[in-house]
Amino acid sequence: MVSNKDGLELLANIFIKEGIKDIVISPGSRNAPMMLTFPEYEEFNIYSIIDERSAGFFALGMAQKTRRPVVLNCTSGSALLNYAPAIAEAYYQQIPLIVLSADRPEKLIDHGDGQAIQQQDVYQNFIRKSVHLPEDIKSEKDSETYQKLVFEAINAAHFPVMGPVHINVPLDEPIYGEKEKSTPPLIDFYPKIPSFNLEESKQQELQQKWNQISKKMIIVGQMPPQSDLNQILEILSQQQDIVVLTESTSNLHSELFVSKIDQTLTQIDEQNEADFIPDLVLSFGGLIVSKKIKAWLRKNDKLEHWHISLDDHAPDVFSSIKEHIKLEASLFLKSLANSTDSSKKFQKNWLDAVNRTNELQKEYLRQIPYSDLMVFDNLEKLLPNNTQVHFANSTPVRYSQFFNFDENIIIDSNRGVSGIDGSVSTALGQSLCFDGLTFLITGDLSFFYDNNALWNHYLHPNFKIVLINNGGGGIFRFIDGPLKSGKIDLFETPHTRNAKYLALDAGMDYNTCYHEDELAIEITQLIQSKKACILEIFTPRVINDQVLKDYFNQLRVAL
Repeated sequence: MVSNKDGLELLANIFIKEGIKDIVISPGSRNAPMMLTFPEYEEFNIYSIIDERSAGFFALGMAQKTRRPVVLNCTSGSALLNYAPAIAEAYYQQIPLIVLSADRPEKLIDHGDGQAIQQQDVYQNFIRKSVHLPEDIKSEKDSETYQKLVFEAINAAHFPVMGPVHINVPLDEPIYGEKEKSTPPLIDFYPKIPSFNLEESKQQELQQKWNQISKKMIIVGQMPPQSDLNQILEILSQQQDIVVLTESTSNLHSELFVSKIDQTLTQIDEQNEADFIPDLVLSFGGLIVSKKIKAWLRKNDKLEHWHISLDDHAPDVFSSIKEHIKLEASLFLKSLANSTDSSKKFQKNWLDAVNRTNELQKEYLRQIPYSDLMVFDNLEKLLPNNTQVHFANSTPVRYSQFFNFDENIIIDSNRGVSGIDGSVSTALGQSLCFDGLTFLITGDLSFFYDNNALWNHYLHPNFKIVLINNGGGGIFRFIDGPLKSGKIDLFETPHTRNAKYLALDAGMDYNTCYHEDELAIEITQLIQSKKACILEIFTPRVINDQVLKDYFNQLRVAL
């Protein structure tokens, strides 16, 4: 038996036809027809999460791993507003989500009915497409219109780039009626799949300009591992006039890449800056974590920036964009692989700076006190291969840039909007779609902000949390403004909370670390734990900023 509401069987069968498997439902009343229908199809994996904000990020994590749309289903009213942070993150990360919101019929909107708001186009600033389905299906034409809207929304979740879409479904009472399940016929839908090609004349123009420029920089933002791109970039890096900058979230690895951007920038001053400044920057991928590289490149008025993406919008990251290349990155980079090497020093300058900072970093880490930086040093050495790590915002993902994690570790983070909300839920969703261990490396505020993520039935033994608790928002001590304001407590949110009872309530193992000599032992025990587990590492609140400032001062010693 399924709901007797018009169209829901069509919805279910369209989802199946389009290869959609995962549906995350937040219980409610107006979406009861969906809850009566979707579980009756064995093709679906159904997840129930009461907190819509957590559910949104949980679905985001699943879609990040599968690269397949995940459906989010909720009741009407404020429920779908609670998806908004995850939807915005999905939009800027280009992750496919389908919000399927139940709604009141139009006659009840703004007429005093409960749980009724204006739901159409509610995500208009960060959505790929929104559709509002008909309330009734009374004819074959109505059915075709209904189906076409659903197919178009799903298509928009894939092309021209992936992203979230919204399907709003008005449902009138009664909403608990049922009927026997059937298989309604579906229309033939031929999606509009855009093709992207550069005209040969344009390709030749760009190649010619590329060959004429002697100092070229490629910067790669956030993206999942792509071995073909890694290989192409390594080939390009054989040329001395090209330097490739990556971050932990780029998931690219080579000794020829500059992977510690902020540290390397410490080796640049007014005397040698001309040896490092590129004439052309080529970028692709998602958001770049390093603020320093963006600020440094923005100072160069003569810089030319090319960005590769299939999206209609090219972000002007360095205030110097000249070309938006709408092509797959691998295809365009291959076209540059046989370009002329016009410089013998540019890349060497950068790699020499990398080597200097690596040696200085090793020297500094040998003598630092127990601190957040020491924790990340240990994590780099101890995290096992063939795992995935989700770094929460805001300091964990920044600390991750200081280390070279093994190339067999997949690194992710919510760097679309970069909020601290939803990191636990996202990592948990990822863990369900990955066979190996999933680690969440998080600060205390981000963890406690999203502790509702532990209130569900999906905590698998492969899920491990490293919670670095320094008693507040430590990042605000790294910024001069909050400290100088005299109101650091308002910025930092100091507290004395711990995660012990949250872990026990969720049925997780729980261990603590307070001292340097416990770090390696406790991290190893976390890895070996046979249950979902939290390791809470307590670090001093007031010295982490000084340790980090001394770290960068030490790197500058080489100048």
